Amino acid sequence: PSFKLSYYNEYKSYLSCTSMKSTRPLSNLVQLVDQYSRYHPSAITLAQLVDFSKKRDEQESYRFLHREIPVRLSHMIKELQLLPENLRQKRSVKLVEDMYWKSFEDLKRFTPEGAKDEQTLSRFTRRLAEIKQRHSNVVETMAEGIIALRNESENRCDPSLNYFLDRFYTSRISIRALMSNHLVLFGPLEEVPGCYGILDPQLNVVDIVEEATSNARYLCNHYYHTCPDIQINVFNKNGLVAEGEKVIMTYIASHLHHMAFELIKNALRASVERKSGDTIPPVKIRIVQGDRDLCIKVSDRGHGIPMRLHDQLFQYHYSTAPEPDKDSHIPPLAGFGYGLPLSRLYARYLNGNLKLMSLDGYGTDAVIYLQSFNEDAGEVLPLFNKTSRVKYQIGSMVHDWNVAGSKSKPIWSAE
Repeated sequence: PSFKLSYYNEYKSYLSCTSMKSTRPLSNLVQLVDQYSRYHPSAITLAQLVDFSKKRDEQESYRFLHREIPVRLSHMIKELQLLPENLRQKRSVKLVEDMYWKSFEDLKRFTPEGAKDEQTLSRFTRRLAEIKQRHSNVVETMAEGIIALRNESENRCDPSLNYFLDRFYTSRISIRALMSNHLVLFGPLEEVPGCYGILDPQLNVVDIVEEATSNARYLCNHYYHTCPDIQINVFNKNGLVAEGEKVIMTYIASHLHHMAFELIKNALRASVERKSGDTIPPVKIRIVQGDRDLCIKVSDRGHGIPMRLHDQLFQYHYSTAPEPDKDSHIPPLAGFGYGLPLSRLYARYLNGNLKLMSLDGYGTDAVIYLQSFNEDAGEVLPLFNKTSRVKYQIGSMVHDWNVAGSKSKPIWSAE
């Protein structure tokens, strides 16, 4: 994502949205958020989403989203309210919280009975499109507040900051997936032939990986004027190389591309920047179709990452690359520190995972784990409850381990 942000311009754009025009606020808005935050989000599987998308029942989609999206929004509103004041009072964080309140209010102006009215269904779909557009820069806007807080202190981030961001961005991924599916089926977004909403039941994993490879290779050549060879091999469940064999699964193509692209471009950068002599070792990609898992492993010989840095690799705003030029019109190859954490969230959102194994002095293996069966690929969603509330309280406490040579303090520390 681009972090060339202007809070003022962002705020003007936010206010100019049609859904932000002056309306009388709901008198019981706070009570409604409290009420909905006590409901559990209804996590769904890919199998359920495929079945629903095949039926294309707009009334059923209206009834589900009219309840479900406010539930997910309310959980994040409550967690935003638990952030320390020095972060919550940042202008960009205030803006994000205002967006969530407004979107919750917009949806609760509709009633369950509206599912039977064609005009209400059309208005609901238009409102979802407005909300999706309103939240399109939430990642960057929230990041602006985190960067401002980080710049106030040279200390490491408090663990509860990563805890919040993982939950916040996971919720955002889930909400946008549900809205996008509705907008593809019943709204202005174009449906790809053969797909059911945002799901491709015949997604060729090899094609997505090759597309991500092409995009990463382009960036690598642009920045370094060279690029390592990239070898892609496909293995079946018997461990045999399956030349030319398709690897088919049901998945969201954009999510898979996001993950694969991030890992491949990281491997290319490490290989080029840490090459020995004139020879750049190849990047190897293995796609393995197992009985229950589908795995994509990206391996490089970029000399690896020291063990002392492993815990930081999935922290937001941590990067092994220098901070990129914010004024460049070319997408950066690395440096913002959001690529790996967000990619892992995309994998975990549908009950998968993303893991790294790095050998200092040799190279790094990065593996995406995905569920092969639609029934197993279900949403993994954050819940706001007493346990999550305690997590924020614990995160601001002093560390209960003493490591020799450690001088870090939480970024949220008042000292």
